Amino acid sequence: MADKKFLDIWIVDSNMVYREVPFNVVTDWITQGRLLETDKFRHSGTGEWLSIGDAPEFIPYLPRPEPMRAEDQAEALEPVQLDFQAQSSRSELADDEVDMIPLIDVSLVLLIFFMLTASGIGAFIQTPAAEYGEVAAPSDTTIWVGIALQEGRPVYSLGDEGKSPSEQNKNLPTLNDFAARFQAFVNDHQHKGRQFEVSINAGPDVEAGLVRSLTAELEKDPLRKNVIRKYVGVSERQP
Repeated sequence: MADKKFLDIWIVDSNMVYREVPFNVVTDWITQGRLLETDKFRHSGTGEWLSIGDAPEFIPYLPRPEPMRAEDQAEALEPVQLDFQAQSSRSELADDEVDMIPLIDVSLVLLIFFMLTASGIGAFIQTPAAEYGEVAAPSDTTIWVGIALQEGRPVYSLGDEGKSPSEQNKNLPTLNDFAARFQAFVNDHQHKGRQFEVSINAGPDVEAGLVRSLTAELEKDPLRKNVIRKYVGVSERQP
């Protein structure tokens, strides 16, 4: 019986020899691809080595390439579908880019505008120049109060530090009007319940008595409970 044969197997590539291997094991090795047509075999006890590909009993177990089918050839001729698109030319990519230069120009103009206007009421009321003076650092708890002269009469304005006055808080004709607007200003939703430092900015032609009267008004109830410190603003004298 063929399955009772014992063979010696010589694997040429690794130069390994296996002795007395059953025939059915050899056929399994061939089917699994562990033995090639160029490997050698001999019947146990004999001396002549033969190629496995030349032995008729092993031909049915050797793998054979399948013949090309008609549908395989048609599939090979079909165009290849790629999952990516070819990159556009440099000029097309440049057209899709956003030109940022106008946006940068506008941003710089706005930046310069805000820098010029953020200096506070100094641009609205020209304060007198002084060589020495106490300077208050602007903060979100600072309110500026301005006194200017219009046709020889004092007018009052107020607002947050670094911001121009609103129309209703500008050019108030009397101290009573100023006191009412100040009280409404600190009681709105943005400032309610807070205490403030007040920076008083008076023009060079404003008499000192008007500044003292304004200071006295801020020390009266109910205004004084909202004021923790007062400053008189001056401009630095140029050398």
